[in-house]
Amino acid sequence: MECFYAPELEAQTKTVSLDAEQIRHVHVLRYAVGDRIYISNGRGVRAVAVIAALNRTSAELRVEQVELLPGELPHRLTVAVGVLAASDRMEWLLEKCTELGVHSIVPVQYDRTERSRLHRPERLHAKMLAALKQSQRSLLPTLTQPIRLEELPQVTSGVIVVCDPAGKSPVVPNSDCTIVVGPEGGFSPREEAILRQWEHRRWSLGGLRLRSETAIIAAVSVVTAAWRA
Repeated sequence: MECFYAPELEAQTKTVSLDAEQIRHVHVLRYAVGDRIYISNGRGVRAVAVIAALNRTSAELRVEQVELLPGELPHRLTVAVGVLAASDRMEWLLEKCTELGVHSIVPVQYDRTERSRLHRPERLHAKMLAALKQSQRSLLPTLTQPIRLEELPQVTSGVIVVCDPAGKSPVVPNSDCTIVVGPEGGFSPREEAILRQWEHRRWSLGGLRLRSETAIIAAVSVVTAAWRA
Protein backbone atom coordinates (compact mmCIF):
# COMPACT_ATOMS: atom_id res chain seq x y z
CA MET A 1 0.00 0.00 0.00
CA GLU A 2 1.06 3.55 -0.64
CA CYS A 3 1.46 5.94 2.28
CA PHE A 4 -0.03 9.45 2.46
CA TYR A 5 0.60 12.32 4.88
CA ALA A 6 -2.26 13.25 7.19
CA PRO A 7 -0.97 15.58 9.93
CA GLU A 8 -4.36 15.74 11.70
CA LEU A 9 -4.40 11.96 12.29
CA GLU A 10 -4.46 10.94 15.97
CA ALA A 11 -4.71 7.55 17.66
CA GLN A 12 -8.45 8.07 18.26
CA THR A 13 -9.27 9.50 14.82
CA LYS A 14 -12.06 7.73 12.92
CA THR A 15 -12.18 9.73 9.68
CA VAL A 16 -9.61 11.83 7.82
CA SER A 17 -9.81 14.25 4.90
CA LEU A 18 -6.78 14.61 2.62
CA ASP A 19 -5.48 17.95 1.40
CA ALA A 20 -5.32 18.94 -2.27
CA GLU A 21 -1.76 17.73 -2.82
CA GLN A 22 -2.52 14.30 -1.35
CA ILE A 23 -5.72 14.06 -3.42
CA ARG A 24 -3.72 14.63 -6.61
CA HIS A 25 -1.43 11.81 -5.59
CA VAL A 26 -4.42 9.52 -4.96
CA HIS A 27 -5.71 10.18 -8.49
CA VAL A 28 -2.27 9.75 -10.08
CA LEU A 29 -2.04 6.30 -8.49
CA ARG A 30 -5.58 5.49 -9.71
CA TYR A 31 -6.97 4.65 -6.29
CA ALA A 32 -10.75 4.30 -6.01
CA VAL A 33 -13.43 4.10 -3.34
CA GLY A 34 -12.95 0.96 -1.29
CA ASP A 35 -9.15 0.83 -1.71
CA ARG A 36 -6.93 0.79 1.36
CA ILE A 37 -3.92 3.03 1.97
CA TYR A 38 -1.56 3.96 4.77
CA ILE A 39 -1.74 7.41 6.33
CA SER A 40 0.92 8.86 8.63
CA ASN A 41 0.89 11.95 10.80
CA GLY A 42 4.69 12.17 11.01
CA ARG A 43 4.46 12.17 14.81
CA GLY A 44 4.40 8.44 15.49
CA VAL A 45 0.93 7.41 14.33
CA ARG A 46 0.31 5.41 11.17
CA ALA A 47 -3.03 3.93 10.16
CA VAL A 48 -4.62 1.71 7.56
CA ALA A 49 -7.54 3.59 6.06
CA VAL A 50 -10.13 2.80 3.41
CA ILE A 51 -11.18 5.42 0.86
CA ALA A 52 -14.83 6.08 1.71
CA ALA A 53 -15.50 8.92 -0.75
CA LEU A 54 -13.43 10.39 -3.56
CA ASN A 55 -13.81 13.04 -6.23
CA ARG A 56 -11.54 15.56 -7.92
CA THR A 57 -11.49 17.96 -4.96
CA SER A 58 -12.02 15.82 -1.87
CA ALA A 59 -11.07 12.47 -0.36
CA GLU A 60 -12.65 11.06 2.80
CA LEU A 61 -10.93 8.17 4.56
CA ARG A 62 -12.25 5.80 7.22
CA VAL A 63 -9.58 4.68 9.68
CA GLU A 64 -9.57 0.91 10.18
CA GLN A 65 -6.38 0.15 12.13
CA VAL A 66 -4.00 2.40 14.05
CA GLU A 67 -0.35 1.62 14.79
CA LEU A 68 1.99 3.52 17.09
CA LEU A 69 5.61 3.85 15.92
CA PRO A 70 5.47 0.90 13.50
CA GLY A 71 8.89 -0.08 12.18
CA GLU A 72 10.72 2.72 13.97
CA LEU A 73 14.17 2.13 15.47
CA PRO A 74 14.34 1.02 19.13
CA HIS A 75 16.54 4.00 20.09
CA ARG A 76 16.92 7.59 18.95
CA LEU A 77 19.46 8.07 16.20
CA THR A 78 20.67 11.62 15.60
CA VAL A 79 23.03 12.79 12.87
CA ALA A 80 25.08 15.98 13.05
CA VAL A 81 26.63 17.15 9.80
CA GLY A 82 27.96 20.41 8.43
CA VAL A 83 25.64 22.44 6.22
CA LEU A 84 26.56 21.23 2.74
CA ALA A 85 27.39 23.89 0.16
CA ALA A 86 25.57 22.02 -2.62
CA SER A 87 21.82 22.16 -1.93
CA ASP A 88 21.08 19.03 -3.98
CA ARG A 89 23.48 17.01 -1.83
CA MET A 90 21.81 18.31 1.34
CA GLU A 91 18.40 17.34 -0.04
CA TRP A 92 19.68 13.86 -0.89
CA LEU A 93 21.12 13.43 2.59
CA LEU A 94 17.85 14.40 4.30
CA GLU A 95 15.87 12.05 2.05
CA LYS A 96 18.09 9.07 2.84
CA CYS A 97 18.24 9.79 6.57
CA THR A 98 14.45 9.87 6.62
CA GLU A 99 14.19 6.58 4.73
CA LEU A 100 16.70 4.88 7.04
CA GLY A 101 14.90 5.77 10.27
CA VAL A 102 16.93 8.71 11.64
CA HIS A 103 15.13 10.55 14.45
CA SER A 104 16.84 13.95 14.35
CA ILE A 105 19.08 15.82 11.90
CA VAL A 106 21.27 18.61 13.27
CA PRO A 107 23.07 20.82 10.72
CA VAL A 108 26.31 22.19 12.19
CA GLN A 109 27.98 25.46 11.29
CA TYR A 110 31.60 24.36 11.53
CA ASP A 111 34.52 26.76 11.39
CA ARG A 112 35.24 25.53 7.85
CA THR A 113 31.65 25.26 6.63
CA GLU A 114 30.93 27.39 3.57
CA ARG A 115 27.24 27.86 4.37
CA SER A 116 25.88 29.16 7.66
CA ARG A 117 22.19 28.46 7.03
CA LEU A 118 19.92 26.00 5.26
CA HIS A 119 18.94 26.83 1.68
CA ARG A 120 15.19 26.76 1.02
CA PRO A 121 14.08 24.99 4.23
CA GLU A 122 10.54 24.59 2.88
CA ARG A 123 11.93 22.49 0.00
CA LEU A 124 13.96 20.40 2.44
CA HIS A 125 10.80 19.76 4.46
CA ALA A 126 8.97 18.67 1.30
CA LYS A 127 11.80 16.28 0.42
CA MET A 128 11.64 14.72 3.88
CA LEU A 129 7.85 14.35 3.65
CA ALA A 130 8.20 12.58 0.32
CA ALA A 131 10.76 10.23 1.88
CA LEU A 132 8.45 9.59 4.85
CA LYS A 133 5.71 8.47 2.46
CA GLN A 134 8.13 6.42 0.38
CA SER A 135 9.39 4.52 3.43
CA GLN A 136 5.93 4.32 5.09
CA ARG A 137 7.32 5.81 8.30
CA SER A 138 5.24 7.11 11.17
CA LEU A 139 7.85 9.64 12.33
CA LEU A 140 9.18 12.60 10.36
CA PRO A 141 12.71 13.43 11.57
CA THR A 142 13.22 16.75 13.27
CA LEU A 143 15.47 19.17 11.38
CA THR A 144 16.99 21.85 13.59
CA GLN A 145 18.41 25.20 12.66
CA PRO A 146 22.22 25.17 12.21
CA ILE A 147 24.16 25.30 15.47
CA ARG A 148 27.82 25.53 16.48
CA LEU A 149 29.63 22.33 17.44
CA GLU A 150 29.91 23.33 21.10
CA GLU A 151 26.09 23.47 21.30
CA LEU A 152 25.61 19.88 20.14
CA PRO A 153 25.37 18.18 23.58
CA GLN A 154 22.45 20.48 24.41
CA VAL A 155 20.27 19.14 21.59
CA THR A 156 21.30 15.47 21.39
CA SER A 157 21.34 12.41 23.61
CA GLY A 158 23.19 9.13 24.02
CA VAL A 159 26.61 7.99 22.85
CA ILE A 160 28.47 10.43 20.61
CA VAL A 161 30.22 8.82 17.64
CA VAL A 162 32.65 10.84 15.48
CA CYS A 163 33.42 9.42 12.04
CA ASP A 164 37.19 9.39 11.53
CA PRO A 165 39.28 7.43 8.97
CA ALA A 166 41.79 6.80 11.79
CA GLY A 167 39.13 5.54 14.19
CA LYS A 168 38.29 2.02 15.29
CA SER A 169 35.83 -0.48 13.84
CA PRO A 170 32.24 0.40 14.83
CA VAL A 171 30.78 -1.10 17.98
CA VAL A 172 27.15 -0.07 17.98
CA PRO A 173 25.74 0.97 21.38
CA ASN A 174 22.43 -0.42 22.59
CA SER A 175 21.19 3.07 23.41
CA ASP A 176 20.53 6.46 21.85
CA CYS A 177 23.33 7.49 19.53
CA THR A 178 24.53 10.68 17.84
CA ILE A 179 26.69 10.38 14.73
CA VAL A 180 28.96 13.35 14.03
CA VAL A 181 30.61 13.98 10.67
CA GLY A 182 32.97 16.89 10.24
CA PRO A 183 32.94 19.49 7.46
CA GLU A 184 34.38 18.92 4.01
CA GLY A 185 37.57 20.71 5.09
CA GLY A 186 37.92 18.72 8.32
CA PHE A 187 37.60 19.83 11.94
CA SER A 188 39.49 22.97 12.89
CA PRO A 189 41.99 22.86 15.79
CA ARG A 190 39.39 24.66 17.93
CA GLU A 191 36.78 22.01 17.15
CA GLU A 192 39.19 19.15 17.81
CA ALA A 193 39.81 20.71 21.23
CA ILE A 194 36.05 20.74 21.85
CA LEU A 195 35.73 17.08 20.87
CA ARG A 196 38.55 16.11 23.26
CA GLN A 197 36.45 17.51 26.11
CA TRP A 198 33.61 15.10 25.34
CA GLU A 199 33.33 11.41 26.03
CA HIS A 200 32.94 9.99 22.54
CA ARG A 201 33.92 7.16 20.19
CA ARG A 202 35.77 7.40 16.89
CA TRP A 203 34.59 5.11 14.11
CA SER A 204 36.40 4.21 10.93
CA LEU A 205 34.11 3.46 8.00
CA GLY A 206 36.74 1.61 6.02
CA GLY A 207 39.70 3.95 6.17
CA LEU A 208 38.82 5.94 3.05
CA ARG A 209 38.15 9.66 3.04
CA LEU A 210 34.43 9.98 2.34
CA ARG A 211 32.22 12.91 1.48
CA SER A 212 30.13 14.11 4.41
CA GLU A 213 26.85 12.73 3.10
CA THR A 214 28.46 9.39 2.21
CA ALA A 215 29.96 9.04 5.70
CA ILE A 216 26.62 9.81 7.35
CA ILE A 217 24.73 7.23 5.32
CA ALA A 218 27.43 4.60 5.85
CA ALA A 219 27.41 5.14 9.62
CA VAL A 220 23.62 5.24 9.81
CA SER A 221 23.44 1.97 7.90
CA VAL A 222 25.82 0.32 10.36
CA VAL A 223 23.69 1.43 13.32
CA THR A 224 20.31 0.59 11.83
CA ALA A 225 21.48 -2.85 10.70
CA ALA A 226 22.65 -3.63 14.25
CA TRP A 227 19.51 -2.28 15.90
CA ARG A 228 17.18 -4.17 13.56
CA ALA A 229 19.08 -7.47 13.78
